[in-house]
Amino acid sequence: PRDGAALKPGTRPYDRSWMRDGAMIAEGLIRLGAVEEAAQYLEWYAPYQFDNGKVPCCVDSRGADPTPENDSQGEFIFLVAEVWRATRDEALLRAVWPRVVRTVAYMDELRASQMAPNAAPSRRHLYGLMPPSISHEGYSARPAFSYWDDFWALLGYKEAVELARALGDADAVRRFSASRDAFR
Repeated sequence: PRDGAALKPGTRPYDRSWMRDGAMIAEGLIRLGAVEEAAQYLEWYAPYQFDNGKVPCCVDSRGADPTPENDSQGEFIFLVAEVWRATRDEALLRAVWPRVVRTVAYMDELRASQMAPNAAPSRRHLYGLMPPSISHEGYSARPAFSYWDDFWALLGYKEAVELARALGDADAVRRFSASRDAFR
């Protein structure tokens, strides 16, 4: 359901807008021709981004939730790319572009936290992954590595490269491509 521009995955008792759900609902809306509603959601959610580039996992009447869920960043960039592909609204893309750049920098920072050069051999398989988070309700007591965090980060990097190309930002294409390629 919609609550103004907010997209919510459930009924009134589930009164939050989650980036994960909102990005996928927006994709569905675009496929159904409701492009303006998807763009309105992007414009509504984007200002809730934290100054350090973190995208909140959800927003409710209290504002942005700072819970460490590391999939939100990639989902946000995916949302921007989906809206861009559907609208080709360059003014909107330029308006949210600084947020995309900050989001990529935040993802790089998160991944760098797992790149300790002196890591124990038993932890080297985690090198460059997104750090543990509570990106699933079952992990709230103890953060864990979540492959969907890495999936969304990788997709976010891919989409950020596409958006940088659309804007002709060659420097961002190089930087974002290097971050994306580090996952391979």
